Amino acid sequence: MPILIIFLSMLLSSPQAMPVNSVNLSLEEAVAVAFEHQPALMLLEQEIQIARAATLIDSALPAAEAGLSVEGLGLSRKARQNDPEYSLGLTQPLPFPGKLGLKSSLGETYEQEASLQLEKGKILLAAQVKKAYLKCLLSQQTVDFLGRSLETLKDIQQNALSRYSLGTVPYSEVLRLKMELVRSQNDLHSARLELAADFSRLKLLLGLEEETVINLTSALTYQELPDRPEVLLAKARVSSPTLKLATIKKGRSDLLLKLALKDRWPDFSLSFFAPSRRWDAVGFSLGVNWPLFSRKSLKGEKLLAESEQQKAQIRLEAVSRFFDSQKRQALAAADQAGQRVKIFEDSLLEDSKFELEKALNAYRLGQLDLLHLLDLFQATREMNFEYKQAIYFYLCALADFYSAGEDYE
Repeated sequence: MPILIIFLSMLLSSPQAMPVNSVNLSLEEAVAVAFEHQPALMLLEQEIQIARAATLIDSALPAAEAGLSVEGLGLSRKARQNDPEYSLGLTQPLPFPGKLGLKSSLGETYEQEASLQLEKGKILLAAQVKKAYLKCLLSQQTVDFLGRSLETLKDIQQNALSRYSLGTVPYSEVLRLKMELVRSQNDLHSARLELAADFSRLKLLLGLEEETVINLTSALTYQELPDRPEVLLAKARVSSPTLKLATIKKGRSDLLLKLALKDRWPDFSLSFFAPSRRWDAVGFSLGVNWPLFSRKSLKGEKLLAESEQQKAQIRLEAVSRFFDSQKRQALAAADQAGQRVKIFEDSLLEDSKFELEKALNAYRLGQLDLLHLLDLFQATREMNFEYKQAIYFYLCALADFYSAGEDYE
């Protein structure tokens, strides 16, 4: 009985295996997960709220001021015989008509800029996630392909050993196969390490824990362009947040110039007060805040606004040229990568597969030597890997096309 109690205590006190969190993700789902968990996007969302709060603050009326004044305080004995008079008043500063409206419009441009910065961040992040996802697919297929190649080499080795035992092939062929097997095992080990590193990078972009197991449900397959290049470029110009940002900054500079001109006009203050000797009466006063002796300041504001206007116009033209150039380069790269994929798909893959199967049968029948078989085997393996690489580069080029031109700073 004591032995049973000790055994149960050891069993209950042993560390329990942590449950493994596993998720199935397509390419589109991976992008959506990144949008939800990426801290950089969360910060950009807060910038929208900050800009909205700043707009409310800047476009509000200045704070009203309540005051109590005392008049008639006696400084001499004779003067102190008279009662002082008190006045209770309220003063409200009033900006010149139109100033608050311009400030509100300016604030809206900052809100739009924050929203476009978020949209721009999503586009750039989506490109990174897509390329990281595709790299995991490529590495995964590389591991699978090297594993199947290793099994094929083992079958060839068994056949070589059988023929060596019969004295039909020299031991050098068996040794050559052993060396090829070791090299293939090393390649497989390196590919598995690279796959683990690729998944770690993808998890970091998605905001997932390192222990999470990701099952990739999308395939590494060739996809045609969704539309003609000219149409894609035209749609990209219309929807680009970078071009919209440049346009908004140009509009903001126009508003700043209008506000600088509006500052030449006076602000007002309206006051109401009630005297203590006649509480049922009311008085009022109107004040004018006119920059009569601050012409240098007004001139400086105007020059600054005009400079900002010119800078915004130069930036708009520069962004437009940069955007068009980057989009066309990315589109050309995607077209070139697509042509490379088609070269493999036209006839090369089927021909090489047929020739390898033919060579394997010939080797089993003793009609082909090992050296020629291994050369053909290695060439076929490299060609299949290059084909998958070509698809990977093409899909990455498509991802780069959708984000091209959005990294203008």
